[in-house]
Amino acid sequence: MPVPGQSEERRVHLVGVAPWRQAVDFYYNPDDDLDLDDLGFTFPARWAAGDLFVVVTTDSPSPAVIVVETTHHDSSDPDSYDQYLGPFDHGLSVAAVERRIGTPLPSAPATLDTASGERLIAAISAEEKSPTPWRELDERGCVAHSEPVEPYSRCACCGEWADEAPVLENHVLVDTQELEFFGYGPIVVCLTCHDLLHRPLAPSSDDLMFGFRPLCPRCSAIRTCQVDRGFPAGPPGPGTLLAGCVISDPVTFEYRCDSCEYEWTDDDDGYQPLPAEFDDDVVVRARIAPIPEGVYRPYSRTGEPGRVVIGRYARRGPGPHAAAWGDAIHHELVGQDGRIYLVDPPTVRSAEPHTWETQQPSDDR
Repeated sequence: MPVPGQSEERRVHLVGVAPWRQAVDFYYNPDDDLDLDDLGFTFPARWAAGDLFVVVTTDSPSPAVIVVETTHHDSSDPDSYDQYLGPFDHGLSVAAVERRIGTPLPSAPATLDTASGERLIAAISAEEKSPTPWRELDERGCVAHSEPVEPYSRCACCGEWADEAPVLENHVLVDTQELEFFGYGPIVVCLTCHDLLHRPLAPSSDDLMFGFRPLCPRCSAIRTCQVDRGFPAGPPGPGTLLAGCVISDPVTFEYRCDSCEYEWTDDDDGYQPLPAEFDDDVVVRARIAPIPEGVYRPYSRTGEPGRVVIGRYARRGPGPHAAAWGDAIHHELVGQDGRIYLVDPPTVRSAEPHTWETQQPSDDR
C-alpha cells in the first residue's frame, strides 16, 4: 500500500486502454460474459521494475483513471502487475485530477518526470478519498444551461414523476447514440439519475433507463421496452410502447424485448402450471435460484437470483460441485440464450401464458 509522502525511485507512466466498457468488465466483472477480443492497452516504450502504470481510458466520453498498478519487471521481460491504487468502481475523472495538479496531463502513452509523477499519484489518492463533485466540473454544461422543468415531467431514466422525485433537472446529451435514441435533448432526470449519469465512467442515458428494467427472459438483451395501455395525454417516450385499451387475453404483458420481440409479464401467475410429468423438450419459465449461503458467485445481471428465464428444464443429481451446493438434486435450465441456469423449482411453469380456457378452472375455485 502507498504511504502518503513516501518518495521512491520510480517513474510514473500513463497507459491507455480502449474500449472502455471492456476495460471496466476486465477489472470489475471478469466473469460476466467478458469479451477481451478487442481490448487494447497502449504502453510507453520503456519502463523499469517498480514503476507505476496509471491506466486511463482513451475512448470514454470523459477520460477516467481506472487503476494504478506497479510493475514487477522491466520492459524487456514479460510483465506482471499488482494493484497500487484502485481499481476505482466508476473511474476517477481525469479532469478532476488535472484540476488538483494544476496542469493538463499528456495523452497516453506517456512517461512523466519524477516530480510530476509523484504529484499525479498524490492527486489520484486525494481524488479517491474525496471525489470532486461533478457540478464543480460541469463538463457537459448541465449546470450552465439549467432550465426550469415542467411540473408534470417524469425522469427519462427511472420513470419517477415530479411528485415522486423531490427535484427534476435537465441533463444535456452529447453522445450521438443518446441523441439518436431520445431524438431530442436535453432530457429531464431526477437528482439520483443525474448523479449516476455524471460518474466519470457513466452509462449512457438510454443504458441507464434500460438498467431499471428486467433483462429479456429469452435472449438476455438489456433493451426492454415498457408496454403501456390506455390513451396517455401525450406520445410515449423512447423505450415505451402503447398497446391500446382492448384486452383480448387474460394476461397483460408489460414488457417487450426490443432485440428479439419477446413479450412477457413479471407475474408468475400469468403462466400455466406444468403437469407432474412432462417431456424434456417442453419450454418452461422459471426464476434463477438464490445463491446458497457460503457459495461465492461473481455478480452478473444475467445470473441474478430471481430473474425470469425461459428454456428447457432438467433435474440433475449431485454434480462436481456437490460439496459446495449440497448433496442434493439441483435444477438446471438450459436457457434459450444458450446459458445454463440453476433455477428455483417452485417457480417452474410453462412458458405459455394463460388463456381464458386454462385460467377458467382457477376462476371457479
